Amino acid sequence: MSDRALSLPRKLLFASILAGVGLGVLLGGLELGLRLAGYGHSAHFFRRAEAPGGEIIWRENRWCTAPYFSEALVRRPQSVRLSEKKAPGTYRIFVMGSSAAMGDPEPAFSLSRMLESMLRAAYPGQRFEVVNAAITAINSHVVRGIAEDCAQREPDLFIVYEGNNEVIGPFGPAGVFAPFLRSDFALRTAVWLKTTRISQLLGSVHQRGAPAEWGGMEMFLKQQVAADDPRLEAVRAHFRANLLSIADAGRNAGAVTLVCTVLTNQRDFAPFVSQHRPGLTAAELTQWETAVAAATKAQLANDLPAAEAAYRAAYAIDDRHAELAFRFGRFALQIGRDLDARDLLQHALDLDALRFRTDSSLNQIIRDLAATGSAQLEIVDVASALAARSAHGIVGDELIYEHVHLTLRGAYEAAREIFPRIAADLARHGLVTGPVPVPFDYNEARLRLGYNTYEQAMIAHELVNRFHKPPFTGQADSAARQQTWVHRAEQAGQLLAQSDATAALSELARRAIELAPDDWMLARNSGAMLVARQVPADALPLLERALRWIDDDVDTLIALGRAQEALGRSKDAAATFAKARLLEPRYPGLPRKEELVR
Repeated sequence: MSDRALSLPRKLLFASILAGVGLGVLLGGLELGLRLAGYGHSAHFFRRAEAPGGEIIWRENRWCTAPYFSEALVRRPQSVRLSEKKAPGTYRIFVMGSSAAMGDPEPAFSLSRMLESMLRAAYPGQRFEVVNAAITAINSHVVRGIAEDCAQREPDLFIVYEGNNEVIGPFGPAGVFAPFLRSDFALRTAVWLKTTRISQLLGSVHQRGAPAEWGGMEMFLKQQVAADDPRLEAVRAHFRANLLSIADAGRNAGAVTLVCTVLTNQRDFAPFVSQHRPGLTAAELTQWETAVAAATKAQLANDLPAAEAAYRAAYAIDDRHAELAFRFGRFALQIGRDLDARDLLQHALDLDALRFRTDSSLNQIIRDLAATGSAQLEIVDVASALAARSAHGIVGDELIYEHVHLTLRGAYEAAREIFPRIAADLARHGLVTGPVPVPFDYNEARLRLGYNTYEQAMIAHELVNRFHKPPFTGQADSAARQQTWVHRAEQAGQLLAQSDATAALSELARRAIELAPDDWMLARNSGAMLVARQVPADALPLLERALRWIDDDVDTLIALGRAQEALGRSKDAAATFAKARLLEPRYPGLPRKEELVR
């Protein structure tokens, strides 16, 4: 039988298949080689580790966000330690989101910490494990992957508190680390590609010349997105899809998912960037500026009718200017029109062109998930509940430090709103019976979490530094906010300077630790405080206790090294600082090697 010659189309088809297979083998070999060589980082949230006693445990992967940012700009998760197999009767909760959920500026006072303390006090016979799985600067695209990892760790409950970074986070239209993609298929493909070592290798080449250090919110100053930007529709669609995927991961693992609406500071926080409405003519702009100036002048003179008339005139010309909406809303509060103020202040937030806050449309998407009828998905409208308990029915500075990060009071009130849902799920699991306990009051929350004057001073100093940088310095109320926090830092400093301050702080720490002797973070923070207060001998056992539970927490190591140094244990201090340096070589205040030479 004679061979029949292949037609040209078939030759091209077979050549394409052969080339594709060859390319696949080449790329697969390269990927495998890079992994075997230890190049790049896993995007999985957990890593398997061995505890000092030989027990196999799950720890956080400190590099899990490197594929989305870079090694230099990696955002670290909080320290986690879980047994490989969950102990019988244990109720395990994972709290997911970004910095507002993680706890900023101090994760020791986060929503997860508040919930854990509240639950343990209410149900002392029940074992709880509450994992802070939130990370700064991520959004629901990354949380979705974290949820899939958490679903493998025997969860009972997911709590999702996310929405602030949907526009500026990875794959958002104002993001600076990953491209924005409208297609869900393209987006999922891009997320997967980020986890490959080949992509990370190419990314490292592409990012040469990129910032070597995290620049905070200042990195996004040029990433302005108007309220009518068509890309926001895709953002909303992705957000909804991601939340449903997170809930699916929880349901498949047998866990209930509580998706919370997100608090934002509307009453006491001016917009970052305002834009005029499109098509505003030069003549209209002049009229608008004249009306705004007249409103300001009349308000200062306490001529409220004239001020209101001028505000209305300006607003009629341009109702798309965020700063005007904010000022008009604040004026409405002044004259007792709270309902008008709520609408105007929400509108001001929605118009803010630096979109660091969850806007009304994203919170509405969360609320609308209730209509999906998804099994084991519940909505907790934290934003509405806490607004109703706030002055004028609008969330402000008492619950939020700046734009989105919860104060201790904010974390307490949010936890109190979530608490009954957890109690109901505990009952469904048959772990508790009887009426739902009343959570402890706010003063006890302060004691149990170690929220003392020293910690308040540290937070105040951090916020003072933050508020002296863009984008905060560009806000209309920047000077007043700076003055407020400088005053609070000074007040805390005066209290700490009193002769009995250290004794009082030591007693508070003792009482807190007595209530939670297995709380490694409380031991660490108390030890660090005692080192700073020049009581290293009292600090040492607390820091050593914390290190036995989490042996690679840099904050613990730095405090321990300073305690050892103060006690004359130079060699121990050098070894401790060396371990910290391996983990975080650019840790602020880390002693240089030559400073440790004796």
